[in-house]
Amino acid sequence: MTMTNKPKPKRSKRPKRIALGNQKGGVGKTTTTVNLAAAAARLGHRVLVGDLDPQCNTTTTMDCRIGDYTLAEVLDVDPATREVVPGSAAAAIVPAGEAWPAGIDVLPASPVLAVREQDTWDGREHRLARACEGVLDGYDVVLWDLPPNVGQMTVNGLVAADEVWVVTDPTRYGLDGVALIMGAIDRVQRYHHPGLAMGQIVINMHEPAREEPRFRAEEIRAKYGRLVYDEELPRAEVVRKATGAAAPLAAYGAEGRKAAEAVDRLAKRVLDGAVA
Repeated sequence: MTMTNKPKPKRSKRPKRIALGNQKGGVGKTTTTVNLAAAAARLGHRVLVGDLDPQCNTTTTMDCRIGDYTLAEVLDVDPATREVVPGSAAAAIVPAGEAWPAGIDVLPASPVLAVREQDTWDGREHRLARACEGVLDGYDVVLWDLPPNVGQMTVNGLVAADEVWVVTDPTRYGLDGVALIMGAIDRVQRYHHPGLAMGQIVINMHEPAREEPRFRAEEIRAKYGRLVYDEELPRAEVVRKATGAAAPLAAYGAEGRKAAEAVDRLAKRVLDGAVA
């Protein structure tokens, strides 16, 4: 395993805020998110990855050392004001582990986030955006890894994003999950965040030599047309290795090159902007 290059990250005044989601779990969304972060960092961008899932897979994969605060504490409401503290996210942000390129920070999750799903405070859909006020200005790219549901953490991530991308595997259940997250996106656009733009749907973990994945990939493209990203990301053993080692694909040299280059191309497309 080889170490990745660590260029000096660039900074911009306003970050590009991107949410990645699907109602179905197990589609490789977290793996895609963390490797998008690595690709963006290699391009010289300063990146924040926010883990909105109580399962904490992004937090674990990015191998960060969590301090006294996580996103669960950040989103807890002050009883006196009945609101989250503006800018409180800064106290929870930590750098990614040493295997990851320089310039990546993480807003870590904890299992207590499941409790935040049950909160009924007014304005609960905007808690993440409020907690991040004034915090994101030092970043070029913010990636929100949404949980595999359409609950409050997903809504908060969508409200705090400029654009949303959907990641799915080429399965029947994956296609069902896409339909559910697309419904959630539509509701957020109508009721909470009219400016939320739609990116594309990424077909992940594809096995084109097998009939069922090939059929489902064609079905997804037939249903969603130009909303589907041109290239499928392949299922590969090196992806499982990298995830297990809490390292980016690019750290695996020649073995990970094909998969890493596919994510690099996706990163450039994601950073280009929305299509709808």
